[in-house]
Amino acid sequence: MEKNEKPKLMLKPKYNMLFNFLYSHITTLIIIILILCVLIAENQLVGYGVAILIFYLVYLIINAIYNKKKYRNSFYKFYDDKLVYHNKIKDDGDQKIKYTDITQIKYGQTFLQTLFKIGTIMIYTNDKKLSKKFIVINGVKDVKLVYEKILKIMSEKTTDNK
Repeated sequence: MEKNEKPKLMLKPKYNMLFNFLYSHITTLIIIILILCVLIAENQLVGYGVAILIFYLVYLIINAIYNKKKYRNSFYKFYDDKLVYHNKIKDDGDQKIKYTDITQIKYGQTFLQTLFKIGTIMIYTNDKKLSKKFIVINGVKDVKLVYEKILKIMSEKTTDNK
């Protein structure tokens, strides 16, 4: 890769703490609170219920810190002929996927993602390693627009080869 080569599209997902909490943890928190309310009403094991709630809140804080750091280190750069990305906390080096190795691209939005105006892009490859078989890009603002830009970049490359 040449040093002066610029990406045609750069994606930097943003971590949304409220969305992540609502999407991943709200049900568990409600169940813990309901159990705690029953225990308090019955005057049984209140200490255990409070300990479980505190433990869960500490877990939520650690999870939020981890996800924020992961999102901060993640990027996806779409060049003329390849995707270069990094989506891990530790620096293992950037991963590269040639567009010829990409078999399918999809995007999706749950109801909750639609409310937050974000979505997910899934990129499927023909790589033999399971960890590189598909790439999931979460927290994409205006996901449909970004998806269309990616398709345009990739179609430009395939029409250049014909």
